[in-house]
Amino acid sequence: TGMIVRPVIGEWEVPRIERIQTLEGRRIARLPVPGLLGDIQQDLGAASLTVELSGSLHGDESRDDFLQKLRDDFRAGEPVSFAADITNASELDRVLIDELELEEVNDSADGFRYRIVLREYVEPPQPPPPADDLGLDLGADLDDLASLGLDGLNLPDLLGGVPDVANPVP
Repeated sequence: TGMIVRPVIGEWEVPRIERIQTLEGRRIARLPVPGLLGDIQQDLGAASLTVELSGSLHGDESRDDFLQKLRDDFRAGEPVSFAADITNASELDRVLIDELELEEVNDSADGFRYRIVLREYVEPPQPPPPADDLGLDLGADLDDLASLGLDGLNLPDLLGGVPDVANPVP
């Protein structure tokens, strides 16, 4: 048996978790076709894994600690590391803090509930090369063509036999 991994977001060990769940889904495009019974389904691949943690804490110090550590990461919008038993098989290691919910409850004077939604971070692909590089080796050829100008072109000959449309009645 492996060691139990307590959920950790960045450097912060998530305390007093009451519930943790993951949601995995596929992005399916449903394409309606006129006259066809049902829809054509196109699989666009797996969506990012989502992890939701909820629990409760007590005391002003707990709340302040919670807010400072998580809110900073949430506002920065930068990926943070994440580890937990429930995600071991998924190779999830970096997440974005997608939602942060804090609710004061009436169970006790200084109690509050939290809900954190984490979404798997996927590194964006490299951007394509800038368009400036695309025609660099054509520069000289294009300059030669431009220097010819329109002098050498006899436009009526290029157009071929153009019908006379001056008087459309005949």
